Amino acid sequence: MKVVIGRARVRAGLTIEQLSERSGVSRQTILNLGSGKYHGDLKTWLKLSRALGVGLDELLAPVWEPRE
Repeated sequence: MKVVIGRARVRAGLTIEQLSERSGVSRQTILNLGSGKYHGDLKTWLKLSRALGVGLDELLAPVWEPRE
């Protein structure tokens, strides 16, 4: 999940702190999602996708893409 959040955050030009402020998701939760300590719930991912300006399906697409 680190790749998912990190790539989308960088694409949006946001720091972790800015993403936290925009989404209402705590900085610690974002860090835990990125490290894999927490997988999050639907509400959390919806908040993040809105704050990043992408659809939930687009945000999570890399998780579902087949690995080669």
